[in-house]
Amino acid sequence: MGFVPIFLTLGGFIFLFVLVVNHSIKSKKEQYKAALAHLSSLLPNNKASEDTPSLEKLASLIDKDKDKSSEILSSFGKAKLLRHQYNELIKKSPYSFVAKVSGHNPI
Repeated sequence: MGFVPIFLTLGGFIFLFVLVVNHSIKSKKEQYKAALAHLSSLLPNNKASEDTPSLEKLASLIDKDKDKSSEILSSFGKAKLLRHQYNELIKKSPYSFVAKVSGHNPI
């Protein structure tokens, strides 16, 4: 009977850890999608019908644009940084297990 509280505490800790890490991964991905949507709204010649176009398509649109404003370039840099942070987050040792269980893939 002495090990039951230890196992319950350990199980609760693991459950809460999985919940917090899963929420963190989801919020980082939502931040990335919001940055892509903001970047696509800033581009004047964006004719993409997708909700959130890929970063590569937006990069090609930025390269075609003659007058690149600092807001567009900073938003593009922020989107690249968020993608990198998301991919690094799901590669880290304790978080990679939660990412595999939850089905999170690199962007």
